[in-house]
Amino acid sequence: MIVGNPGRHMLQSVSYRCRVRGICTTRHVRDNKAPAVRRFWRSAGVDERSGKYVVTLDNRPIKTPNGTAVELAASQKLLAWLIAGEWETQSEFIGAHSLPLTSLVCRSIDGLGDATVRADVVDKLLKYFHTDSACLHEKYPSVLVELQQRHYIPIVEWARKEYGIEISLTSDMFALQQTRESTETLRTVLAGFSPLKLAALEKATMSAKSLLIGLALVEHHVTAEDAAMAAQVETNAQTQLWGLLENAHDIDNAALRQILGASACATIGA
Repeated sequence: MIVGNPGRHMLQSVSYRCRVRGICTTRHVRDNKAPAVRRFWRSAGVDERSGKYVVTLDNRPIKTPNGTAVELAASQKLLAWLIAGEWETQSEFIGAHSLPLTSLVCRSIDGLGDATVRADVVDKLLKYFHTDSACLHEKYPSVLVELQQRHYIPIVEWARKEYGIEISLTSDMFALQQTRESTETLRTVLAGFSPLKLAALEKATMSAKSLLIGLALVEHHVTAEDAAMAAQVETNAQTQLWGLLENAHDIDNAALRQILGASACATIGA
């Protein structure tokens, strides 16, 4: 099982290939001192091979950190081009967090192709259901209550109808308890997801701190922006009350939308 940020592992894999080619990888990124990998390809593209799509760098297909070829189904042509776009837009050095779709695909192949890992991930995601931020509704201040009603309730009502489950709401996190029947119904739903869809849900859920928001996103019930607004209900309420924390909030906003946008795109054609 891949532990940590899949993008980091992708970067390590690319770094190894660069070293094999004799390309320097010892220069450090100014901000975080992580090894910087110089772009080593001229162009990225997409080829159709044996009824599947592969993303190529200088006509060579990309592979996962474990060395498995990345092949996408015929229905995922758009996704293939989006991944190629990630690579094509890299500048002189590869950004460790600028390949979110590539990271999700690698996670789905190297990690979630294993049934045991998949079961562990489903168990982990179901734990979010019992602490789901969309189910925690404060009674004050009024600005927070309003945002909860606007962003949480539509997602909760959708999930109730979509999966035919009971979802409890509370203002006390320690009192939140979902029924066993609802949990097992969702377990069956998640077990039926493809590895890539499960990888997208995993990333979205962990970023939004909500399984329900993640589900609404990968099931295409809400947009990435809708999911981001739901995930940031408390932050946005605090901002309205106390003002914006310059730079910090901007960075968080951009990072969250990048992750959620990638999670939504990864399920195109899935």
